Amino acid sequence: MRKGAGIPFEGAAYLQDFVLGDVEVDGPLDCGAAHSFALRRGVALFLPLGHPTTWRVIGASGAGGRSGTPGRGRERAAPGNGEEAPDTADLSLEELQKVVDDATGGGLVLRDPAWLSHFRLHHRQAAHYRAGRSFLAGDAAHIHSPVGGQGMNTGIQDAWNLAWKLALVVRGEAGEALLDSYEAERWPVGRRLLRYTDRAFSLFARAISGGRVATGLRRVVAARVLPRVLASSRVREYAFHLVSQLGIGYRDSPVVAEGEPRLRAGPRAGDRLPDAKVERNGRPTYLQQELAGPSLHLLLCGAPEGWDQAQAAPIAARHSGLLAIHHLTRGPSPEVLVDIGDEALSRLGVEGAQDSGQYLVRPDGHVGFRCAGRELGALMTYLDRWLRSGTLPAGGRSGHVASK
Repeated sequence: MRKGAGIPFEGAAYLQDFVLGDVEVDGPLDCGAAHSFALRRGVALFLPLGHPTTWRVIGASGAGGRSGTPGRGRERAAPGNGEEAPDTADLSLEELQKVVDDATGGGLVLRDPAWLSHFRLHHRQAAHYRAGRSFLAGDAAHIHSPVGGQGMNTGIQDAWNLAWKLALVVRGEAGEALLDSYEAERWPVGRRLLRYTDRAFSLFARAISGGRVATGLRRVVAARVLPRVLASSRVREYAFHLVSQLGIGYRDSPVVAEGEPRLRAGPRAGDRLPDAKVERNGRPTYLQQELAGPSLHLLLCGAPEGWDQAQAAPIAARHSGLLAIHHLTRGPSPEVLVDIGDEALSRLGVEGAQDSGQYLVRPDGHVGFRCAGRELGALMTYLDRWLRSGTLPAGGRSGHVASK
């Protein structure tokens, strides 16, 4: 599909050769846990598989060539559009055993293989995620080292970001220009992911390369420095937001906007809506849970009686079935969200002099628009700009919105 659309797949393959096998293992391994080994000039990871064999083994050798057996070539397609043919050479049980021995020092015997394979890792990204009516997501848009375990989540987020926008356009509820924001939002995320995994993998590659540098990385960095670094709560918090991808934001997106007057605190337009405990009709729940689902959610913060229903009613009527309106307040009130611990409104920056505000939350949980105060005129302008197919030229490319 990339080739047919004329989209380059830019990047390259790593030099390291990896091996994979679904095998039985004789040795002291606990079947209820994963095991990793890094010794001498190799690494090996044992994952409990269960079926068709007890273990899946993934290994890499720093000996060079094909798992330390130079001279066996790879059959490759001629370079073109960043594509590369799969490796066609077979892997023997003896080769996999050698990689495991290099990593463990011996003591584990592999037998009865159900699947053996060589594989290589690539770091590539499509130059564009859209070409006319064609869109790329997931591994079609970016492939990388599995370091960090973020590939699946990134692909799912690609698809969710595209899906709700595509649904609005297909149903005629938004102009086609909304689809241009898919690449604008998700391409930078893919680029950052490739950079992160490439740096992490480069460190891993040095650790298995052999020599004094590799020995130092294992004995000093991995054994002494890394545990101390990870003991820091700030480092753990940063790592959690990085790996979980909860810190991803789209502040530079062409389809997010800050209204006037601006909120001085809280998540900005493009950020992910924070979560907090709230109540509805005395029932404990969570803010994100209440604002989840395939709709746009308008969160009006502040006492419900302070909002002008004459303004809210036309918005609800104009976007009926597409926009759900919620109220968030401190005081108990029926059929509204109640901030029982003063946590939700504080995280949203609605407190003190700015005791009211409005957040438009997208189906993917990110803030599309926000504004301080109770005047809904800027929100109406924002909605009219991006919703309803007649508000934008079909296929037009938008580069400007209200002030961000």
